[in-house]
Amino acid sequence: MNIINLFKNKLDRILTKKEVIIVAVIIMPIMIGAAVLFSQKTASKTNIAVVSQNPQSVPQNEKFKLDIMKKKPADSRLIMGYYDFIAVEKSDGSYDITTAIKSKDDMEIIGKFFNDGKSPVKYGDSVSKRGMGTKILGFIIMIVLMQGVAITLLYPEDRTLKTFRRILTAPVSEKEYVFVQGIFTFVCLYIPTYLAVAIAKIGFGVNMGFNLGMLLVLVAILIAFATAFSLFISSVLDDNISLVASGIALLTSLLAGCFNVFKVNKVLDTIFSILPQKSYMTLIQGVENGNSIFEFKEHLVYILIWIIAFWLLGSIISKKKMNSGAY
Repeated sequence: MNIINLFKNKLDRILTKKEVIIVAVIIMPIMIGAAVLFSQKTASKTNIAVVSQNPQSVPQNEKFKLDIMKKKPADSRLIMGYYDFIAVEKSDGSYDITTAIKSKDDMEIIGKFFNDGKSPVKYGDSVSKRGMGTKILGFIIMIVLMQGVAITLLYPEDRTLKTFRRILTAPVSEKEYVFVQGIFTFVCLYIPTYLAVAIAKIGFGVNMGFNLGMLLVLVAILIAFATAFSLFISSVLDDNISLVASGIALLTSLLAGCFNVFKVNKVLDTIFSILPQKSYMTLIQGVENGNSIFEFKEHLVYILIWIIAFWLLGSIISKKKMNSGAY
């Protein structure tokens, strides 16, 4: 079985997996479309949860969408970006302001607006705002990381069915098998993702801040990372692969600021900056703001290092397990 035949074999088998086809062709584009709509919605106004027993006394401003309630919402609503701020009215009529995703300067402006009645004319000037394209691709990161593992299911399936070793009796090495699986996952993941984004841009007139050529490159970088991540996770784990991968994708994307920009403290911010999604977000935001992609060479190289590392580790782990008799 040569490399071409191995690729054809995977294509024939994946076409029999109706659940994968439905997710890739129907569910995934819908999720990406939802990400586009959600990004457009969150781009309109700053959402503030106001906890007050006197709704009539709450100040109003056209820059803010106020959700007035009597009970304070969970702080997780801040982390997930549902609210930008939470303003809690105290007994003396002043407000405590909390945030998880905005800067201290913006929090001070919000505090002065609620407590001193000062107009928030400079609100938003202290942060570098993300464009629509960056927000959309930020949401898509988590989606493709999850879907990449689903498309890579033939890899662990071959091991479970004990066909992995038989495949390798043909002139195909572990590295070649992993390479073919990677190419297969990339193609199956790239086509629906790019088409969904392109249709949103052209068909629905979404101003994404990137032309189709740049989207071609930026989506390719993202899918290459998602593919390498999928190969690595599928090599390390034998059970509950999708469950673990989904958890990792959600947590790391959240901490990397793919959904919303936030700062905690210098130590944690430094730790979060290690995540490759962080470099990707910096890259696409810079490009959308009018810079050349080559002005972010260090971020490109950093992402490439993660891709190569995941790919090689997946191959090495797979070979080690096979030599130990696990497959």
